[in-house]
Amino acid sequence: MKLHIIHYNDLHSHFDMWPRYMSFVKEHRTYDSLVFDLGDHADRVDPATEATKGKINTHLLNALMPTAVTIGNNEGITFPHDWLADLYTEADFPVLVSNLEAPFAKQGVIHELPTGKVGVFGLTAPYIELYGLLGWTIEEPFDVAAREIERLRQEVDVLICLSHLGFYQDEELAMRFPELDLIIGAHTHHVLDDGVVKNGVLITQAGKHGQYAGEIYMNTDTGEKEAVLHSLHDYVEDEATAKLLDREQYLAEQQMKEPIGETAGLANDWFSESPFSQLLVETMRDWCEADIACVPAGILLGSLPPGPVSAFDLHRLCPHPINPCKVTMTGVELQTFLDEVNTEQFEHLKVRGLGFRGKLMGRMHYAGLTDHQPLEPTRDYSVVLPDMFTFGPLFPAIKEMPKEYFMPELLRDLLFERLSEKSEYNELHVRKP
Repeated sequence: MKLHIIHYNDLHSHFDMWPRYMSFVKEHRTYDSLVFDLGDHADRVDPATEATKGKINTHLLNALMPTAVTIGNNEGITFPHDWLADLYTEADFPVLVSNLEAPFAKQGVIHELPTGKVGVFGLTAPYIELYGLLGWTIEEPFDVAAREIERLRQEVDVLICLSHLGFYQDEELAMRFPELDLIIGAHTHHVLDDGVVKNGVLITQAGKHGQYAGEIYMNTDTGEKEAVLHSLHDYVEDEATAKLLDREQYLAEQQMKEPIGETAGLANDWFSESPFSQLLVETMRDWCEADIACVPAGILLGSLPPGPVSAFDLHRLCPHPINPCKVTMTGVELQTFLDEVNTEQFEHLKVRGLGFRGKLMGRMHYAGLTDHQPLEPTRDYSVVLPDMFTFGPLFPAIKEMPKEYFMPELLRDLLFERLSEKSEYNELHVRKP
């Protein structure tokens, strides 16, 4: 049996590259090719994804006509429950996610090709607490993989896992389950030019943001497996796809540009006092009913000029899929955190991932914290932070502290409620330090 696969992952709504990918697929696809998208196709960083609740991404995938897709964490835990529940209602393709209980999520399937049978199942990263807060049930992937392999292996000639677990989890998957033939991966944005063979299992991944498309060739008669990456910068745009994108993006942006309120302007400077950042941090404290709130000025990418304010403005200035999180820490723990962030090193820290879509952290702004009132070492304080501070890489100690995530509200949603003339929230008193 000879098998040809085209794969793609982690577009993150970087739509400028999508027409090039469509050109690639049209050039390389044959009648029996399998085409897979590995998740994080949608990302609320793009206004069109935001305005359409991800439907623009589904429409683009429909035009691609993939064999199957799986979802990533950007679809799974940055979309509100109703957005995700409705995301694939118009999909012309199966969404394979064996470890998520959802109406759209299908278990593994068998594709019958002229030369044999191919079993395919999907797994996504198990952010158990966050999925639970959004009303979903998700399972740890390895037990689910064992179940799917037992169900499918004897029925197929080739068994493939579509994984949005990340490369290192894919390696673990291969070590545990040599029964797999292929793991087509995503999530960690690895560029695996020739793939990696682990325990006899070929693992592939194709970067991020439309940089690459991947191809896999497999011959079950000889056991040969080959993975290749192609730079999409070498391909011209597919004209029909570019026109579809232009139309959808224009309509979405017009919808988001409707004024929601008006301000006298709110300046933001990454390295000095900034009224816009101060409004955000005070709103976070108020919204989450916390003792203290902290937010770096780099969360806001610029200033809000005087005049009308729209959802498009707020999205442009605060594009991150970041939620507020209330953390319980002692006075000693809080002081340690403050000492760490009140440094030039932190202010100039450049961060990739964790939902952050800006350039650097900038100066920390506070609500509920005063110089003349020292912290009580043994007292428990409730402290609201951007959730990116709680995941471990930036502040490992905070990851282990008691916390409450506020979902599905993103930081820009709080600003929307504060500034919208139609919101009752903008009339609430904002507590001052």
